[in-house]
Amino acid sequence: MVPIVARGLGMRRFDVIAMFASLWLLASMVLDVATPKELTVYMIGAAIAPAALISALLYWLRVPRFDFVVSFATLWMVSGMLIELITPTPLSPLIVIVAVAPMVIVGAVFNLHSWRGWKRRPISVSRDLAGSD
Repeated sequence: MVPIVARGLGMRRFDVIAMFASLWLLASMVLDVATPKELTVYMIGAAIAPAALISALLYWLRVPRFDFVVSFATLWMVSGMLIELITPTPLSPLIVIVAVAPMVIVGAVFNLHSWRGWKRRPISVSRDLAGSD
């Protein structure tokens, strides 16, 4: 009889592998349709595979959500740059926007969250002065 903890661990491992393999395959196919014919799905799959593996590892290790999102957006941008390097013909400007968009979105959300948190924080000069002694 397998302990419940071990069964849950194996199921989580399978879920993570299935989820990120499916996302990797889907992204490869979508990018294959959006890029020139000279860039094959195999070239795209090889270019984004490291990002998918690192993202799966970070998800498996249960890094905090914000750290995962920033890492995923950075890996996506690096994958876009790698695809630009390996393609024999220039890519459309739309691909550049798709590669940079996750970083812009994460930065905007982070700054909005930070700004909203700053507005809510009470300012206490007496506590700051008392704590510095």
